[in-house]
Amino acid sequence: MKSFKFQKKKLLIGISILIIFLILLITLLIFSKKEEYYQPDSRIYLAENYTIEDAKTVGWIQVQGTNIDYPVIKETQDAYTSGIDYLWQPNVYKTGENREVIYGHNILNVSNQPIINGEGHTRFEPLMGFVYEDFAKENLYIQYTYNGEDHLYKIYAISFVSTSDEQGYSIADETGIERYIRQAKEESIYDYDVDVDSSDHIISLITCTRYFGLYGKTQFRIDAREVRKNEDIEKYPVYTNENYDIMK
Repeated sequence: MKSFKFQKKKLLIGISILIIFLILLITLLIFSKKEEYYQPDSRIYLAENYTIEDAKTVGWIQVQGTNIDYPVIKETQDAYTSGIDYLWQPNVYKTGENREVIYGHNILNVSNQPIINGEGHTRFEPLMGFVYEDFAKENLYIQYTYNGEDHLYKIYAISFVSTSDEQGYSIADETGIERYIRQAKEESIYDYDVDVDSSDHIISLITCTRYFGLYGKTQFRIDAREVRKNEDIEKYPVYTNENYDIMK
């Protein structure tokens, strides 16, 4: 009888130890799982089902820290006169081209003291919040949904450029894309700790600005490259550089 009770006690102790071990293991797995820095909602359904006038929907854009959450279309005259908020692609993007350009209007946020996510601001007006160092350091990712997938991009350059320097062309050849990456980083008002090369798919978000008046550089551009396979979605360093001083 005593032997039976002893065996039962051992069994209960063993079960208790096993339960405690499992609880500790589950807790460890939960807390050791790295939380992604930016997790936007999927826009696959919207990108595949959105229609506007006679325009073709290319995809959907969301930008971290902003209320930018719009379709990207091939602009037509009917779409332009409709008054509906959208972003547009000025060129025909083809498979194999590493850089894709996306434009959006900025009508209300063009001064040298832009508002961050101002009430009533639409399209690419909230992009101007990136002129502020603190905002740029906290908001690093763009989601571009196309071809039935959500693609995440890391911002690596933010620049003021002129219309003669930036005409919205996509780039296909390796030498051209390498030259563009180098130039974008040189023109950027921030230094981003992001490696970029000619094999990366790059998107450029462009809008107009009057930050420097009518005769200064009148386009504001954000360049980002697609997150690579198995790359963590985490916060990365951003620093102002000598280009940032032109805004003071």
